[in-house]
Amino acid sequence: MTRSGSRFRRVRRLIVCAILLSVLCAVGLWLLRDTQPVERARAQAIARFVESVSSSLAETAMDVRSGDRVTWRGVRRYNADTDAWASLDPLADIGPRAVVLIHGLDEPGGIWDELAPALAQEGHTVLRFDYANDQAVVRSADAFERALVDLRTRGLSEIDLVCHSMGGLVSREVLSRDGYLDRGVPVGTLITLGTPHKGSPWARMRSVAEAREQVQRWAESDDLDPKRLLGYFNDGEGQAGIDLMPDSAFLAQLNERSIPDGIRVVCVVGRTDTPSTLVGTLSNASARSVLRDIVGEKQSKRILSQVEALGAELGDGVVPVSSAVMDGATDVVIVNANHRGMIRTIEIEERVRAEANLPDATDPPAIRVVLDRLRRE
Repeated sequence: MTRSGSRFRRVRRLIVCAILLSVLCAVGLWLLRDTQPVERARAQAIARFVESVSSSLAETAMDVRSGDRVTWRGVRRYNADTDAWASLDPLADIGPRAVVLIHGLDEPGGIWDELAPALAQEGHTVLRFDYANDQAVVRSADAFERALVDLRTRGLSEIDLVCHSMGGLVSREVLSRDGYLDRGVPVGTLITLGTPHKGSPWARMRSVAEAREQVQRWAESDDLDPKRLLGYFNDGEGQAGIDLMPDSAFLAQLNERSIPDGIRVVCVVGRTDTPSTLVGTLSNASARSVLRDIVGEKQSKRILSQVEALGAELGDGVVPVSSAVMDGATDVVIVNANHRGMIRTIEIEERVRAEANLPDATDPPAIRVVLDRLRRE
């Protein structure tokens, strides 16, 4: 890849971001001048319009469905019989050991759909921790530490952590705090999946997702007050994007600290240099035809070109290979997959394969790694 090509892509992303923010500002000012209540249909139409502007860029890089957002906060337990997550009963005993799953930035909620059942089948007690994922990492870590203190009262004597993307930073922030072992549950193994230990250039596009979310919140609100759109400018929840930038103050401080001795660290690193996920699926002519039917000709071309470009430039499409390796880690596993596809089959790939009558995609490669590293003797 040439330096000029890389520079062009960065400039193009900044232009798209600027256009989206301009649209958001224009919509907000236009609505604010109108003193009449906004009709629900009108609000939803505006939200769909902003969504159409932002979806190509945001969804292509993160491989997530737009519109879905995690609304649960706290710890839940996976029930293998119902294939569902349930809140913890007050003071319920969990047992001596469990695996805790921690998601990353802008996670719509389905990242553990395939890993949780696989872990349960291996005999693990599986918990997940959900948090307001676009706030400052330190605030998310505060919530996680409180959850771990509570789990300690429920009979847990050791946990293993499996963390996707920013979830690994949330865990490290907690584990490296002074006195953690006196308050929380001891950790046996920490597995990070595509965690940007040294930051991610994609964090600079965080404003695209944040603007989209503000419009969606407004369209779903009870009063449809246009002033809610201005929340983009004073909503501190976008701090996570700043924390994830390379050389951020948060990362500089975090990387000066170390986690307690005795914790086994496994770093799973994604690389999309082979057509093993969505790119591989779309090499099939019938699959490309289905994709065009689903998202349109222009969008389908953009999806494929962006996936290929980001994969070549950024390792797993979001996090560079060098950033996904934590300093001091001795167990590093490289898998051929993109940022989300390493642990969960890409939703749009599932749909393309189903409608094109193609075989199911292969299991996300990081699942095998997690099961192997957590296998009990």
